[in-house]
Amino acid sequence: MAKVGDKVPSATLRMLGPEGPKPITTEELFAPGKKVVAFALPGAFTPT
Repeated sequence: MAKVGDKVPSATLRMLGPEGPKPITTEELFAPGKKVVAFALPGAFTPT
């Protein structure tokens, strides 16, 4: 389980902007001084 202060693995994600999707790295997204809320829904859209 992730805890406060844990590092996020380095990855390139896509963020939807006015011109469409653009690549953004986790280093940019979780830069120092930024407040970020991360959540996940594992298996939320899979058939059960």
